[in-house]
Amino acid sequence: MTDLPDDAADDPWLTLAEIADELRLSPVTIRSWIAKGRLRAMRAGQRKWLVRRSDLDAMLADTDGGSSAHPTPEADADTYPDHLLREMVATASAYEQADREQTLAMAAYDWDVALDQSRMAPPDGRFTSRTRHIAQAASWRAAAIRDAMGEPDFAWSPAAGSNGMTLSYELRPGGNRPGPKEDWDRVDRVVTRLGEVLEGSSAGLVADVFSDLARALNDIADGIEKRARRPTEARDGLTQDVEEQRP
Repeated sequence: MTDLPDDAADDPWLTLAEIADELRLSPVTIRSWIAKGRLRAMRAGQRKWLVRRSDLDAMLADTDGGSSAHPTPEADADTYPDHLLREMVATASAYEQADREQTLAMAAYDWDVALDQSRMAPPDGRFTSRTRHIAQAASWRAAAIRDAMGEPDFAWSPAAGSNGMTLSYELRPGGNRPGPKEDWDRVDRVVTRLGEVLEGSSAGLVADVFSDLARALNDIADGIEKRARRPTEARDGLTQDVEEQRP
């Protein structure tokens, strides 16, 4: 089932990973609750399950009250035959790996799209939005990599040829870039560092530098938009002064 009811502000949908992280349990335990009908869940796509916060709270409250309807994780594990537990672990791991790889691939694709839009873009009023798109894509890549780092079998694959990279023609060093030179010098330093770590083997460094790049580009975009508002603000202030001086 893929059509989900609208989210309620006070009753959000939770992923199994979020529940497992909150309760400090294995995702397999959460799946076992769903499989036994002890926790209500809704399928979202082929591999995702979503749980309402209210359903999780109700199950936990029932468990805390001593009800046998929702046994503790330890009791849960005891009720499963070994072969079924192994099958559940293998299935959950396969799903989580596929989800992880899909998230990494989608983040990398958005990064490529953002760069393509900026590579040969004509000088126009969309410079700031293209810059923000690259910043957003960099932030997403950082988040996807950090999530993947939680898996023991994940390792960063070095991206050969990244050293000495530039983002795009309109963002190249020495180009006609709006904004203070020192802000762009900061961006250039981060891009240089990104090219270096992409060729390395540390996923943590790659994620950190992608985050640094997102902040640097967002600061550039913020500055451009702030300067663009100044003439309007000055004109509005002058108009107000004139209105106040009229008899």
